[in-house]
Amino acid sequence: MSAQPEHILDFDELLAFEAASPIRHEYIGGKLYAMAGGTITHARTIANLTAAVQAKLWDKPCGTASGDLKVRTSETARNWYYPDLTIVCPPIRTHPSDEDSLLNPHAIFEVLSPATAEFDRTGKFDEYQLIPEFSDYILVSVDRVRIEHFWRVGSGDWTHRVYRLLSQELQLQNFGISVPLSQIYKGIEVAEQGVLPGMEES
Repeated sequence: MSAQPEHILDFDELLAFEAASPIRHEYIGGKLYAMAGGTITHARTIANLTAAVQAKLWDKPCGTASGDLKVRTSETARNWYYPDLTIVCPPIRTHPSDEDSLLNPHAIFEVLSPATAEFDRTGKFDEYQLIPEFSDYILVSVDRVRIEHFWRVGSGDWTHRVYRLLSQELQLQNFGISVPLSQIYKGIEVAEQGVLPGMEES
């Protein structure tokens, strides 16, 4: 649902409105969209994911940032987003006129919800790919054990892997870490997705 201020604001005023608002809004295509509260399962999955990834990055130069971090894809991009989890690596670049906006996330995680899953996979991912430093995109399902990992290879093309079993570990080779799916889904009632013989990936 769109949640615009009562009167038309210019872009700088919109940024000020967002900074003062107790509710986070994503700005897409000229409109503000209030970020609705998630389900208990959605919130717990984000918490598990954040703890699991941060623990693996503890002794590394990169670290995690929560869903309160605003991301823009360039200095000229107007759209802004709040990913569920971001891996941030030095040197950090922020927008020159919007210091609360990160310009160079290295990895973005989205915990999927029915209302946003399609846009997360398409339009939002298309925009994120414009960021030169952006190398990994991870989509986490909450209705079943399923994690989709997209990563950029040397040529600039993207490749893709799907994890479906709690016994697997999400391999984030660009950061030298692996994250057990059992930690991401700890305490979450989700079924493992059935796979055909020979599809079990270690």
